[in-house]
Amino acid sequence: MQKPLRDMAGFLQRMLPPQIPEAFEIDGKFRTIATEESIRKGVPAFKDFMYQLYSRLIAEGSAFDKPKKEAHEFSDSANITTSYPFISNIAVLLSNMGVHGTLSDNRDALLLDGIEILTAENIVSNAKISETGKIDCLRFLTDCGIRFEGLDISGKKAAALAPLTVTYPENPEMLTGLKVMATVQRDVSSKYVNDILLRCDYRVLANRKTEILPLLKDLTAPLPTDVQAFMLKLHTDYMGLGYKCDTYISSSTRFEYFCRSKELWRFNLSLNNGHNITIKANNTGKYPEIIQKLPAWLQAKIEKGYGCGKKMGVTDSCDGGCRGYRIPLNDSFMDISETVKAWLEKEVSCIQNK
Repeated sequence: MQKPLRDMAGFLQRMLPPQIPEAFEIDGKFRTIATEESIRKGVPAFKDFMYQLYSRLIAEGSAFDKPKKEAHEFSDSANITTSYPFISNIAVLLSNMGVHGTLSDNRDALLLDGIEILTAENIVSNAKISETGKIDCLRFLTDCGIRFEGLDISGKKAAALAPLTVTYPENPEMLTGLKVMATVQRDVSSKYVNDILLRCDYRVLANRKTEILPLLKDLTAPLPTDVQAFMLKLHTDYMGLGYKCDTYISSSTRFEYFCRSKELWRFNLSLNNGHNITIKANNTGKYPEIIQKLPAWLQAKIEKGYGCGKKMGVTDSCDGGCRGYRIPLNDSFMDISETVKAWLEKEVSCIQNK
C-alpha cells in the first residue's frame, strides 16, 4: 500500500535545504520581482513557512489522506499529483498566489484579481481541483497562518467578497519568498529539476546548472557522518576521473553516474526507498573475489542477475531488477563500503577493457 500522506510530508520537509546562505546567487531576471535584499530575506522565510506547513501535515495529514491500495514497492518515485492530491493542491494554490499575485508597495501583502486565479492551471499540476478540495486547502493554509481578506471560506464553497488580499502576519517577508519561488518554479522547471516550490530550492535562482557537490552534501546531510563522507568522496573521486553525472532533482532524486556511455551506478533519494546507491553491473562474473565479500542477501541478488526478473523467468511479477542492485545507505553501510568501492572499480575496469 502507498505510504501515508504524513510520510510524504516528512520526506518533503527533509528535502528542504538545511541552510540557506546569506548571499546566494540571484539571476537578473528574478531581481525584477524585488530587491536582492528582500529576496534574500524572503526565501528563508518561505522555507520556514514550508517547514511549519509540513509539520502540520505530519500531525494532521491523515484527515486528507487517500492512500492507494496498490503501490509499486520498488519504485523510486511517488507522483505527488496522483498519489498525494492534497499536497499537490496546496502547491497549486501557493504557486498561483505567487505567480499571479502582485506584491503591495511595502511587500506585506499579495493582491489578486479574483478567486478563480487560485486554481488556475499551472506548471505544478493540470489536475482540476474540486470545490471541496479548494475549501480544504484554503482552510488548511489559514491554519498555517495565511490570511485571505475578501474571501469567505465558512461555507461549502469559497466565495469572493472583493479582490483578494493575501497576508502572512507572522512574517510578511515570506510573501516575497513565495512570489519568487513560484516564479522560479514556473520559469525554470524541467525534467532535470522540479518540485522547486515544495523543496524551496533557492539554488535555482542562479538560473544555471547547479554545482553537484554542495547539493549532494545537503541531500546526504541526514545520513550518518561517515556514510555522508564516503558518498561525497566517491562522487569527487569519480568525477575527478572525468566521468559524467546527470542529476534529476525533485521529490524523488537521482544522480546517474556513467562510465563511457553506460550508466554504472546511481545515488537515489526517494520516499519509498530512502537514501540508497544502486549499481548496474553486468560483469560480476569476472571478479568473484569481490562479490564473495558482499553480504549474503546482496550476493543472492547478484546471482539472480541484473535485469527484469519477470523477463528472465526468475519471478512471476516485477522485482525491480531492471533498476540494478540497490544498497541502502544506512548505519550498516560502512561495513561493506570499501567492498562496494572495489566493486565499482572492477566494473569500470571491465567496461574500459572492452
